[in-house]
Order: sequence, then structure tokens, then C-alpha cells
Amino acid sequence: MTHPFVAAVAAVADTAANGVMIVESGVLRYANLSARDSLASGAEAISPVLAGIVDAARRSGFWSGAVTDPAEVPGELVASAWMVDAGTGSDIAMVVVSRTPAALDPPADVDLRDVSGDVQRRAQEQRVVSALHRISVTGSADHLANAILETVPPLFDAEHVLILRPVPDGESMAVLGATGRTTRELEGMQVRASGIAGYVMREGTPVVCVDTARETRFDASEMRRYGLRSAAAVPVPGSPENWGVLAVYRESAGVVTPDALTVLIILADVLGAAVHRTDLEHRLRHRSRVDPVTSLDNRTSGYRRLDDALAAGRDDGRLTAVVLIDLDGFRSVNETFGFAAGDALLAAVAPVISGAARRGDAVARLGADQFAVICPGLTSTFEATDLATSVLAALAEPFSVEGRGTVVTACAGVAVGHGNRTAADLVREADIAVAAAKRRGPGHVEVFDAAAGGALRRRWAVATDLRAAIDADDLTVVYQPVFDIEIGVLVGVEALARWTSPTLGPLGPDEFVPAAEQAGLIAALGERVLRRACRDAVAWHRLLDGTGTGTGDGSVGSTAPTVDLRVNVSPLQLRTPGFLATVDDALADSGLDPSTFGIEITESVWLEDSDTVRSALRGLHERGIRILLDDFGVGHSSLGSVTRFPLLDGLKIDRSFVAELSVARSEAVVGAMVSVAEAFGLDVIGEGVETSEQLATLRRCGCRLAQGYLLGRPTDADSVAALVRAGGVLAAPGPSP
Repeated sequence: MTHPFVAAVAAVADTAANGVMIVESGVLRYANLSARDSLASGAEAISPVLAGIVDAARRSGFWSGAVTDPAEVPGELVASAWMVDAGTGSDIAMVVVSRTPAALDPPADVDLRDVSGDVQRRAQEQRVVSALHRISVTGSADHLANAILETVPPLFDAEHVLILRPVPDGESMAVLGATGRTTRELEGMQVRASGIAGYVMREGTPVVCVDTARETRFDASEMRRYGLRSAAAVPVPGSPENWGVLAVYRESAGVVTPDALTVLIILADVLGAAVHRTDLEHRLRHRSRVDPVTSLDNRTSGYRRLDDALAAGRDDGRLTAVVLIDLDGFRSVNETFGFAAGDALLAAVAPVISGAARRGDAVARLGADQFAVICPGLTSTFEATDLATSVLAALAEPFSVEGRGTVVTACAGVAVGHGNRTAADLVREADIAVAAAKRRGPGHVEVFDAAAGGALRRRWAVATDLRAAIDADDLTVVYQPVFDIEIGVLVGVEALARWTSPTLGPLGPDEFVPAAEQAGLIAALGERVLRRACRDAVAWHRLLDGTGTGTGDGSVGSTAPTVDLRVNVSPLQLRTPGFLATVDDALADSGLDPSTFGIEITESVWLEDSDTVRSALRGLHERGIRILLDDFGVGHSSLGSVTRFPLLDGLKIDRSFVAELSVARSEAVVGAMVSVAEAFGLDVIGEGVETSEQLATLRRCGCRLAQGYLLGRPTDADSVAALVRAGGVLAAPGPSP
């Protein structure tokens, strides 16, 4: 038997004035006291009259009429019977009977009376239930509730139908919806939870009140005050507890038939399913809009609010601003105390920012420690900067985080727009402004400046394209030859990255390398160049082996070409955990001998004089990898650095000294550099040789290694291979450019 059917029988069987029976496969399974009085047969047998009623119901699905039972208790029976759908192959009938005074000439067989009205009513109930099912799937819970309130009264011949829910105090039930002759005025009111609705919520089962005058299970005084004599109420299912109550009230006493109560239970189930679906949709919409840590708008919702504000500004001509708040030191909170502490800090910061915002502003969390205040309807930028100052001042006041007093510092960036601007435009500009504020220090506010922002926007565009190029391995590596200028042969190459952005065109390393460093891409960029260069160098070494000229060791006096590889390494790479492992993997994968490999570091390494950098350089030295200092002679580079870093193997004289070698003073400085380097056993390479005069001067100064456009421009791997095959001989320098 289905659950609604069982609940209906249990709710009315023991107190109903009419007889109630359940017949399954020709066996009387249940009969209440009234049924036993109406039909003399006990529960263990089924009378011919009852069998005839069930047979009639089985043929048409539903039957109602009057019958006589001459062999049993005299008098006419008015009966209704229907088949209960309890699953495939079930044969369960529900029979309700009542007895009238005895007939004078009772017929011997069951007499079927005109039941067209009952059949029409049952068909109407089925149509209503089907229609409400469709609404529950396609419509809102409110729409379904209104439909139920409108359709239930005629089905039950009831004056009033209410939908009620318990309120938090537990003492009342709120009327969410009502219909009938007088009960519309109850909508939004509360009734006592001691009545029938509260009783149903507590018991969790359907309840039928035949007459309030004889009711003892619950307080019926409120029903009597409104002139109500009978009622039926069923719980509306919810999760994990029942959601509410659907109740039918009548102004006259009387029972509710099991058939009608079953329909009421089904309608409550339909309403409960719709409420569950609506609540789930609401939770999902809420989750898609709200940040779970702070309960503020999330990034998506914040952008939507900002776009809406800009659209409104296009109509009224007012400005819209976004104030971006960036907390200071938030990463250290996560690293030191854990992510739970970080979340607690964010949750505490959120109401502080919201409290400082104006009425009508929206506050959103856009990122890890970044909040945005969206300010519509402004008349000037000063209103936004005043708000930003107020927010920072509020954050600077001590507030509690998990019971501990906390002070937070932050910076703010302001961007103001109107017209055809978008949310993405304003947030990007505010991000540029907040970056400028952070450079000035905690507590500062900056307003976006279009001129200053242009360079940063280009850097972001470079970083975006570069990330895609690294992932696709679209970088190009070229090699500038290094020659022994005393004997005129190749001794090595310097690997140089080259890249053409699909949106910005060809870009030099002086632009895309800083962008990679700021975007956190330098390690990936350096690894791509390293692996490509190592593979190419091994191919050149194989050419040397194949010609019988030997691999060459680059030592002074060697007349055979060598191809020692040099790769530029950023200080950020040296600080990256796993840098040495990356070098080891690249050498092992390619098969390159570490003794033929070296790195070039810039003068900024001295500013990174940390244990991590020293450890990385020491590890390279222990592997036999040569370390050269680039751009020597300018900035922080000095001879004192050579003594502090004894791991160096060579120096590269900055091209600015080479360019001025026609001046006698510069020639003397270069000569001194060479002498000091030789005293420390370091190689010296002259950079940027572009004229024959510069080449001759380097030779006079004792500098044996050089590179530059005069000697060889950066070229691809195949051209280096061709040079190796030709013996690595330096061509006669041409005229000065």
C-alpha cells in the first residue's frame, strides 16, 4: 500500500462514523468498528455484498451507490469503493459504507445506482492533481500554493484552506496563504501552535477533526472562535523536517472521506516537492552570487552590480566608481597561522568595509585579499576618494578576530567611469591604481591615471600573451657566437630568447623578461630556453665528434672550434625552489656535459645576496658549471664583488666601456679590468664589439674573448651548426658600420 493511502486510513479509521474497509485480493484485511456494525461478517471473512461492491469497483476503477444485504443486518447500505494503485499487479480496494433504514423489498443482488456525479468528481480530482503536478515542475512554489488554495475548496466542499508554517518562537504558526469566504484576511497573521496545525507539525501525520465540540487532542478554541466545526490537516514534507501544514476547514461538523484525505496528502506532497526545488534553486543562486567566506557578493556578482551601475549612469549622467581595497600582509597570515585564520580575518574585515560604505553601495570580494566597493550615482571623483579614505581609517581601528584584537592596514585604488565603460575596464584600472598605492606604502589611496596606466596595461598584455607562448612552446632561441679574438676561432655561444607576440608584434627581452618576472613566469620561461639550448648544443657537439676535431675545451691555445653554452639566468630563477633540479634535468635529458655549460648572471644578483642565491650558485659550481658576471663595471658590480663571490669563472665587460674604447681613459679602465680578472684567474669577455677599432683595442688590452655584431649576430641553431662545420673560423671583420 502506498504511503499516502496508509496515512489516510490511519488518520480516520478509528474515529470515523462511516465504515472503512480494505480488501486485498478478495480478503478483508481491515475493517473499523463502524464497518463491523454495518456488515455482520468479521475481519476473517468477506460478505457477498462486500464482494459485489469490490467486483463493481474492479470493473470500472470506482463505484458508488446503495445496496441491500438481506442475509446480514437489515437496512440499506450507501457505499463508495475504489481500487488503490499500489504498484504493478496490486488488487487492493478501499470501501467506505454507511447504513440507512431498512428497505421494504431488498433485492437479492447488488443494485448499482446512478454514480455519474461521483465519477465526475473523481475525474476532476485527478485532473486537478495532474495540473498541480505540472505547475510543481515548471512553476514557482508561490504559484503552486496559489493554485492549491484556489482548487482545493470545491474538491472538499470546504469554506477555508490555509497553508501554514511554524515561526521560530515555536509558539505560533504563520499563515502564508489562505482562501475562502473570510480567511483571506488571515494571510500574514499567526495562529497558536496549540491548534490543529501545530499538532500536525509535532506529530508529523495527517489529522482529521470531526467536530471541534468533541476534540481533545489539541486546542480547538481558536477554530470555534472563527466558527469552524471540522477540519483536516496534513504535513507538507520538507528536508530534514516537515516544511509546513496544508489545512482544510469547514463550518459544519462531519468527516473527511479517506479518498478526499488521500487527495489532500498528495497535494501536500506536490507542494513539498515544489518548495524543495525552489529552496534548492534559491540556495544555488545564492551560492553563485555570494562569497562563502565573507557572505559578500563574489566576483561574478560584483562585476554584475558594477555593470548595472554603469548602465544606470549612462541614463542619468552620473559617475560610477570602484574602490579596490587590498589588504597588507595577508599572505603571511595564511603562511604563519593557516588558512582558517586567514578566513577568519577576511570574515571580520568584511563588515568593517561594509559599515564604512554608503547606503546604496555594494561590497564584493574579488580575490584572496581584495575587496571592491561599488559606488553608483557620484558627481565627482572626490566622493570616491573620501570613501576610500574612510574605509582605510575604519580598518586601522582595532577590531576582534576570534577574540583577539586586530589592526589591519590596507591600500586603496580608485577608478571612476561613465559612458560606455565596462566593469572589467574599471576593475582593471582600479587594480593599476592600488598597485601604485602599495608602492607608496600602507594606508595610501591612489586614483587611476590613464597615462601611467598605459605602460602597466601593456605589461599585462605582454604577460598574457607570453603565458600562452610558454605553454605552447612558441618561443625562439637564437645564439650569439663568442670568439677567441687572438686566434680567431669559435669558443662558445650565448643563448638569447626571442619572441613575437601575436597581438603586439616582435618584442625584445628588455620588455618581455621584466613582464615575465612580475607575472611569475620567469622560471617557466627560463626552463624553456634552457632545455632548447641544451638540445641544440648537444647536436653541435656531435658534429665536432663526427669531424674528428674533438669537443674542444675552450682553453687558451686551442685551435679547434668549441661550443660552450651560456644561458642567462634571472635572480628570481636562482631564488626559485627546484632551480638546481631543473638544471640537472635539462642536462640529463639532453646529455650535455656540465663542463661545457655555464650561466650568466646580472649585477642585480648582488642585491639578492641571500642564503638561497648563494646555495644555488654553490650548487652550480660544484657541478662544474661555469658562472659569468654580465654587465661588469656598471651599477653595483665592482672588483669588491669578485672577492665576495669567489665562485665566479668569468666577467663580461659592459658594452658601454667597449663603445668608448676610442677614448684613452676608457681603454685604460678596460686594461685594468683585464689585469685584475687575470689575477683572480677569471676569463674576460668584451661585449658589444661593433667596429674594427674596438676589436683592435680589446686585443691591445689583453682581452682574448669577445662577442658583438662585428663578429657575429645572434643566429639560429642551424647557422651555428654551419659555422661549426666550417671549423669555427672567425671571418675577416668588415668595415665599421
